[in-house]
Amino acid sequence: MRQRRFTSFMTHPFFFTFMINLIVFNFLSLWPNKVMSTEKDDPVLPLSILYQLNNEISGELAQDYIRDIARYHRLQPSKGYSQAAQWVAEKAKKLGFSEVQIEKYPADGKIFYFMYPTSPAWEVEMAELWITQPQMEKLTSFAEIPVSVAINSRNCEVEAELVYVGEGTSALDYEKTEVKGKIVLASGPIETVANLAVDRFGALGVVIINTRFADDEPDNVSTLRLRTKTPTFGFGLSHRRGESLKMRLLRGEKIFVRAVVKAEIRPYYYENVIATIPGTELKDEEILLTAHLCHYKPGANDNASGSACLLEIGRTLRRLIDEKKIAPPKRTIRFLWVPEMSGSLAWVANHPEIVAKTVAGINLDMVGQYLNQNNSCFFLHLTPHSKPHFINDLLINLIEFLAANNTQPLGTSSVFPVYSLSGSRDLFRYRIMPYTGGSDQVIFNDSLIGIPFAFFLVWPDRYYHTSGDQPERCDPTQLKRSALLAAAATLFLSDDCPHKARRLAGEMIARSRIRIMEELKRSFNLLNGSESKDLATNYKEAINFIEQIIKKEVAALESLKQYSYRDKEVDQFLTISIDKLRNEKSHYLSELEQFYRLICQARGVKIDKVTFSAEEKAAMKIIPKRNPELKGPVNLAYLREKIKDRPDALKLPIFQEDSRLTYEILNFVNGKNSLLDIRHAVSAEFKPIPLSWVEAYLKLLAEAKIISY
Repeated sequence: MRQRRFTSFMTHPFFFTFMINLIVFNFLSLWPNKVMSTEKDDPVLPLSILYQLNNEISGELAQDYIRDIARYHRLQPSKGYSQAAQWVAEKAKKLGFSEVQIEKYPADGKIFYFMYPTSPAWEVEMAELWITQPQMEKLTSFAEIPVSVAINSRNCEVEAELVYVGEGTSALDYEKTEVKGKIVLASGPIETVANLAVDRFGALGVVIINTRFADDEPDNVSTLRLRTKTPTFGFGLSHRRGESLKMRLLRGEKIFVRAVVKAEIRPYYYENVIATIPGTELKDEEILLTAHLCHYKPGANDNASGSACLLEIGRTLRRLIDEKKIAPPKRTIRFLWVPEMSGSLAWVANHPEIVAKTVAGINLDMVGQYLNQNNSCFFLHLTPHSKPHFINDLLINLIEFLAANNTQPLGTSSVFPVYSLSGSRDLFRYRIMPYTGGSDQVIFNDSLIGIPFAFFLVWPDRYYHTSGDQPERCDPTQLKRSALLAAAATLFLSDDCPHKARRLAGEMIARSRIRIMEELKRSFNLLNGSESKDLATNYKEAINFIEQIIKKEVAALESLKQYSYRDKEVDQFLTISIDKLRNEKSHYLSELEQFYRLICQARGVKIDKVTFSAEEKAAMKIIPKRNPELKGPVNLAYLREKIKDRPDALKLPIFQEDSRLTYEILNFVNGKNSLLDIRHAVSAEFKPIPLSWVEAYLKLLAEAKIISY
């Protein structure tokens, strides 16, 4: 009997496909950084073009741009940002960019772009902190270390005793120390410290000891921001200096300090620097490259590095085009330097006609760190599942090719080494990761904006948001590699070459099988790890994993149909492949069912049929749609204001989870997906979540008129 069953399984029409996929998947798992061989036809872009890019792109020039940008304290909005924007615009003109301009958008704290209010400028004329007794000693100043002055510090000129309160984040820290009329030294987060010390106990201001990376970087000062009801001031000290001051106080020394701040908060404007390389036959379609120009001085890696790479990409492409080494782009390439998030929202609000014709984009944020010195890694974050697109496989291919030729196994030579003249020889470590937030791709991937956006990032960064984020922390080699990857992908995206479409189609179809097998493996693992009482429930979840991955892969392949306008055979091939994928779903589900039955039989558990609950049936009939006037991800402050009569509403369980859940729930609201569809899509992308969580969150959004039913 067992022999007959085994023979029957082997003759199953799906058995051969399953075994081939399983072998491929296991082989690839042994080579996480090298999925392809290093033959010259590996990259989707011709190697001859990659050589041209490699020979021209300069990490040294990118680092020079960083040095110039890092001279400015680039808060958004501010005069320092304006100066940096002017420098970038002038540089872009000299490098040959077209249509260079600076767009300005009013920012006063009252004007909104969708759900997001603008911010007025906080401008500092001067700020200093001195010890006056027992002996004059300068502790810090805005002129020397701008980040040492907390954003939103108000005008002051006070001299008072300095007292130490430990972390300063609990009322207990203030029981034995009188702080009223004094200045507090603490090591906790400034927002919590200031709310207690100033708003509650009457301190005049706060001084914070930096504790981030204290052992590795004791002289760094972290950025600070005040949010108090009482106008006050805050300063930050490095760990070394702050600990020295703390020890003096603990020894009983009386220390008086003088704080002087001359600053104002006033209406100003956001500024975007915009430039293009015009397209030819398809000039009305665009590829978008973005980097945020804002941040604290020096802010070299974050994010003068991304801003510099955009300049170097544009310079390189312009020169190669002018020298006829590469063809002009068919689609227009648009470059956008923005104040982070705010500038992207303002640009989207003011240019819906450009947004509508933008094919895809890449956001470069913090892309210049030395990998070895910082134990860092280059990350590609893909588009979210709500916006599947061929840009993901395009970038994966290019990154794997770069890594294969810059992380050499024993006994092999590289056909494509990428190093800068004065840069490191670090191996190119990388990871391909799911969608994440934290930068401007959050805006563009929103479903009402709808531009598929990938994200480049080097992480971790021990100088992140500190005074140590200096230009010399950026590696010319890593800058070159980041710029080259973005430039290569841009050249692919800006063309409509049938050969490239065929090349990428084959790549995507092969990779789609691997990703489906990974979801099948995920499904098997879910069942294997289930308690017996949860087997039926988790089998439903496993089915959903397979159904959602097929849907996602089909949508990604569909996106490639829009790429080439000259090869109907490519579209026909894609159509056939898509139909085949859909048809194969039943085979994958059959395999999953057999495994489910195997587990149930082994445990002596009854095999339940998959059915919809009454709650699920009701959810199928609920179809939410978005308010088209409120584009972009949900701003929690906006939501809180709209439901302020229900202060506990934002304590829903889903708000305690990964913020990407709520982001994607809103993205899957499209007027077609039911409540159950949305729950299933998000559960497959991240982890299974209760339907009630999705329903409760969408009810809040409906109350705030962000969505309707």
